[in-house]
Amino acid sequence: MNKGRLYRLLCIPILGLLALTDIAQAVRIKDLAGVRGMRENQLIGFSIVIGLNGTGDTEESLMPRKPLRNALERMGISINLSEIKGRSLAAVMVTATLPAFAKQGQKLDVTVSALGDSTSLRGGILVMTPLRAPDREVFAVAQGPIVDIPMGVELPDARSTIGSVEFKFDPKRNIVPTVGKVVGGALVEREINLELNSRTRIFLNLKEPDFTTAFRLAKVINRNLGDGSARASDAGMVEVSVPSSYLGQTVELMSRIENMEIEPDAIAKVVLDERTGTIVMGTHVRILPIAISYGNLNIRIGEKPISEAERKAARGKEMVGEPEEEGNVILFKGGVDIKEVVDGLNKIGISNSDLIEVLKTIKSAGALQAELIIK
Repeated sequence: MNKGRLYRLLCIPILGLLALTDIAQAVRIKDLAGVRGMRENQLIGFSIVIGLNGTGDTEESLMPRKPLRNALERMGISINLSEIKGRSLAAVMVTATLPAFAKQGQKLDVTVSALGDSTSLRGGILVMTPLRAPDREVFAVAQGPIVDIPMGVELPDARSTIGSVEFKFDPKRNIVPTVGKVVGGALVEREINLELNSRTRIFLNLKEPDFTTAFRLAKVINRNLGDGSARASDAGMVEVSVPSSYLGQTVELMSRIENMEIEPDAIAKVVLDERTGTIVMGTHVRILPIAISYGNLNIRIGEKPISEAERKAARGKEMVGEPEEEGNVILFKGGVDIKEVVDGLNKIGISNSDLIEVLKTIKSAGALQAELIIK
């Protein structure tokens, strides 16, 4: 290869490629599975935001005015809806996530989203809002100032100045002025008690169900706690019997289990990001024998050895190593993995977009033995 050719290849944008090696890596059980029932819970509530500077719901919208009147009446103040004027109010939906083992008094962040025709929630105050689970039980109460809405995001051409600092709309930040947050604005009022220490059995749910991983997880627990301590119920769950020495001490047992290490298994996967040209692939990705013609590029992957006559006729070269500069037929040995194909095509300077199209074609022909995910 001449220096000019080498220079051109080096100048070609390099494909962003992350390939997992065939060397298995040990992973802690706590990163692969969790105790059944130990999960987050979603909370929701309806409320109003007050104190808006003319950016709230219009007077035609009754959603914020009726709740405000009801709240004032509970305080002993009687008022008519017609007397509530201006656009200082906005009806909102408040959402939050209750973590597992959250305790009373713990603070949560909440997200506040406008329901009516308000143009911005910036500068508003969320009034006291009960946050309920799907069973209608109140688990937290939220209240506080709306944050995370910078100055000047209400309109694309909005500009404002505070002191000597100018604020303007930045479309890249994707800030929505009708959605804000109250940081630490919710207080947990009710706990979810899992009562771990009273259990004689624990069920571990895998985050990514897999039969091989579930079997290995049960095997490593049995090796550390004794035979019969654990068994895989299916691809997504492992049942653990609490040993007699750990009865009433389930937290200590879980601390020991979650720090055990196993080598997880996974299905073969290839992820293509068409926007950035990135390819992410896992192990065990193989390509069956196939021939591809794409533009002026011809690719052949075969099981049989390639004869010298075929090489000359194709004016190419058997590629797991260096491709020949001339010719537009590329020959691969059969049974190659996708990494070898990608590396070989990169050496001849194929563009990212063309490479992605080639991989999509291989998958549609049924030769790519892996799950293909396109983003």
